[in-house]
Amino acid sequence: MKVIIPLAGLGTRLLPHTRRRQKCLLPVAGKPVLDHIIDPLVAQDFDEIVLVTGHLEDQLREYVNKFDAEFTFVRQEKALGLGHAVFQGLKEDDDPVLIQLGDVIYDLAFSRFCSSGEHKIAVDEVPDPERFGIVEVEDEIITRVHEKPANPPTNLAIVGLYYLESQQPLWKAIKHLMDRDITTKGEIQLADAFQMMVESGEMITCERVSGWFDCGVSETFLSTNKALLSPCGREVKGSQIVEPVSIGENCNIVNSTVGPYVTLMRGSQILNSEVSDAIVLWNGRVENTVVRHAIVAER
Repeated sequence: MKVIIPLAGLGTRLLPHTRRRQKCLLPVAGKPVLDHIIDPLVAQDFDEIVLVTGHLEDQLREYVNKFDAEFTFVRQEKALGLGHAVFQGLKEDDDPVLIQLGDVIYDLAFSRFCSSGEHKIAVDEVPDPERFGIVEVEDEIITRVHEKPANPPTNLAIVGLYYLESQQPLWKAIKHLMDRDITTKGEIQLADAFQMMVESGEMITCERVSGWFDCGVSETFLSTNKALLSPCGREVKGSQIVEPVSIGENCNIVNSTVGPYVTLMRGSQILNSEVSDAIVLWNGRVENTVVRHAIVAER
């Protein structure tokens, strides 16, 4: 089955780290977000992965060679919205497709999610629904879809995972929005396309999913890192390691306390310091200071 993963964004909410590295290649729990996304898809036999790219596409082309999967790259030339990005990977045919956002990690059996024989959107109750696309439902069937409404009618948020039994209805809905330049907040929105599908009589169900981890902004990168870390079992003479932590290759830890909830990527230098609830990027250096609740830039 085909999976579309939109990865074209500039990652502006994660600057300055995304100036030199594609957002999905930033790490949580010891490895890039993209690994957390692709590995379970490959393990569950999704055999065609379509990456919608733009910013730093060359990095993605090189990186995905490590995975045992077939990748297709399609480019979003202009940042015209999530609906426009997804459209680049769709075809006007009746083949099914899974759409997964590139900044969310799921603890989910994808093959089961896609086995219901009907269109489906993953949702969850959230405390801040104004940040999300929102659905209204009746007997688990979606009756209305809203794009980040100022006054959300429910707290059932769309959490970035969609299954289409046929690609054609969504293809037609997004094309209608693009042809008529119908936008919300200046962009072609995926939520608006799903609302058009509802209005045209397509039945879309919802599935409540709690095992999802947001990697869209620094705050959620850190909370996801905290949730996914496991103890590494490492000891460092002269320093204290407080589990759980992930320590990459060629890290140098001297007279320091590291952890809990810390990812150190390859080549990190922690000298005479305390680091907790943090991600230190490749070759990052922390010296003579205390770092808490932060992402430390690459050197």
